[in-house]
Amino acid sequence: MVFEKILVPYDNSPNSKLALKKALTLAALTKSNITIVHVIAYHKAMAKIVEPYTETIFIHVKKFLDDAKKEAHKKNIKTEEKILYGNPSEEILGLMKKKKFDLVIMGKRGTTKLTGPSLGSVSNALVQTSKVPVLIIS
Repeated sequence: MVFEKILVPYDNSPNSKLALKKALTLAALTKSNITIVHVIAYHKAMAKIVEPYTETIFIHVKKFLDDAKKEAHKKNIKTEEKILYGNPSEEILGLMKKKKFDLVIMGKRGTTKLTGPSLGSVSNALVQTSKVPVLIIS
């Protein structure tokens, strides 16, 4: 199996940082391109509460994605970044369908601790529904 396009969901959590590190190692070996994606969780019911902070949130996300891209560029790995808004699982799955990735590498659990002791809700959703391999890093 050839990996040309790797997707890395990234939320700046320790697990996502580790997943990015592993993805960069694999990409260097296989000459793959990496897309780093972050989904700003957004629900229309909370729009009025979140709206005043939208620019601040975007700036924060852009900074840690830029830091992640710098790590990739140190290893001469071509990267693309995506910032999406909505339900993280749905948005990542939608991106996967549009861009036809060969592999997804992600952390076991992100910044939220709302689910049980196993997989996080986003990683679980991707493992359950993805048509491409998903490598979970813990």
